[in-house]
Parts: sequence; C-alpha cells; structure tokens
Amino acid sequence: MAESVETTDERHLSVLQNAVTCYLSTLAAVADCMGESCPEVGGPYRSRMNRLCSRLAFDTSAEAITESQAIVEKQLQEYAQRTAFYIASHGVELQKAVDGLETIVKSLAQRQDFYGARLRQFASQLETTALPSDPADLANIASLQAAGLLNCVESMANDTQSLLLRMRNELTAVAQRMRDAEVTDRLTGLMNRREMERQIEQRKKEGIDPVILVFELSGEMRDEVAQQVAARLTSQFRHQDLICRWDEYEFLVLFQGAREIAQSRAEQIVPWIAGKYPLDDGGIADIRVDAGLVAPQFLAIG
Repeated sequence: MAESVETTDERHLSVLQNAVTCYLSTLAAVADCMGESCPEVGGPYRSRMNRLCSRLAFDTSAEAITESQAIVEKQLQEYAQRTAFYIASHGVELQKAVDGLETIVKSLAQRQDFYGARLRQFASQLETTALPSDPADLANIASLQAAGLLNCVESMANDTQSLLLRMRNELTAVAQRMRDAEVTDRLTGLMNRREMERQIEQRKKEGIDPVILVFELSGEMRDEVAQQVAARLTSQFRHQDLICRWDEYEFLVLFQGAREIAQSRAEQIVPWIAGKYPLDDGGIADIRVDAGLVAPQFLAIG
C-alpha cells in the first residue's frame, strides 16, 4: 500500500513538473513572438518575459506561478496597446509622407512647366528675331540671349535642388517621427532612451520618486560589447526593473524598490559588468564601470 501511495505521489510530481516546464516553454515562446513580431516595440517586453522565466525556473511555487500569470497578462496588454499605437502611428506618418511628397512633386511639375515655357519662348525668339548684319550688334544680341538662357537654366536647377531638399527633409522628418514611436533600442534590444524618458516622466506624474541606477562604462565600446553588456545587465535584474541603453556609454535601470537596495544592488553588479569582452575580430575590450543612483533632474531628458 505504501509503495502504491509513493508511486501515485511520484506520478503527480512528474505531471506537475511537466506542466511547469510546458508553462515556462510557452512563456519563452510568447517572449520570442513579442520580440520578433514587432521588434521596434517588443524588445523590452521579450527581455522582461525572459527574466520572468528565469525567476520561475528557480521558484516554481504556487504563489510564484499565480503571480506570474497576472504579470504576463499585464505585459501582453501593454504590448498589444503599444504595438497598436506604433502601427497606427506608422499609418498616419506614411500618409503624411505621401501627402507631403505629392505636394512637392506637383510643385516640381509646375516649375518644370514654367521653365519649359520659358525655354520654348527663347527658341521662338531665336527663330523669329531678325538678326542685324553688323557683327558687333549680332554679338550683343547673341550675348544677351545666351545670358537669358543661362539664367533660365540656373534658376531651373536651383528650384529643382530646393524641391529635392524639401523632399529629403520631409522623408527625414517622417522617419524621425516613426522612430519616436519605437520602444526598443535597435542595437541591444533593451528599452530605448525615448521610452525610458516616458517611463520616468509617467512615474513623476503619478507622484512616484523614480529610483534610477546609471551604469557608466569606459573603454572600447563597440556594438558587440554593448550587446554583451545588455545581456549581462538583464541577467542581474528582475523582470519588473526597466533597463535601457541611454547612450553609447551609459545604461539606465529604473529600479522597483528602495534606493538603499538599489545602491547595494548596483555595487554587487559592477564586478559582473566590468572586465574583458571578446570582440568579433578576435580581440579583447577591457571595460571599466562606474555605477550609482542618479536623480531624474540630473538626466538630460527631452
């Protein structure tokens, strides 16, 4: 009888372990889908979901699983809202770009028609004007006509260049506005600076004093080093802590907790971040790190 009870318990434990494994695999798959379906928005969400999976791998208690369910639901809702906003913004900006380019193209066509008419007028004048027999007078007329023709050509070229510049500026402005709707840093997959600024400002509006950690790096900060730093940082923080690549040499963490705990955590993490990083060309980059708390007013926001 005892063996039967033990066998039943083992089966139940095995089923439970399989269920947890399937749950974690599903969360990892959801994280990858969030990151890949809309990379401009999904990078930070994938990072947070993966960190949640890492936490659950060490704590599979019923309380942790239940808590994770609420977290996942919230993350999915936020991701859906941000992605919908991003896609809608793209549609609006693309339509603005089309409208702006259409206006410029119409202006270009109108100017070309204008200069075409002027050139035809010059041609007609050359055909119908009686030329003087005196060589000096003939030279003067030819000089005046050549000057007029050259002026027309130069004006046409200047107008064309001006309209092309307007076109490039319009496309650049649209591209910038579309990037402003992005959440993800394109290099590291972390939250980008604009989104971190929005998160900090949102907390301030809610009357919450943001707890911000800054990791300032020095050394040969190549792209592959920044990506490795991002990976090391994400492995050291919880899913609710927001991590961003602030600029080329700085990473920020919007910490969920007391300032004293954040400062202590930063000191613990520095040795994990500082050190040697392998480079794609076979070399080694030696990276030094300073870390600590920073007040929002000392950040260049906006």
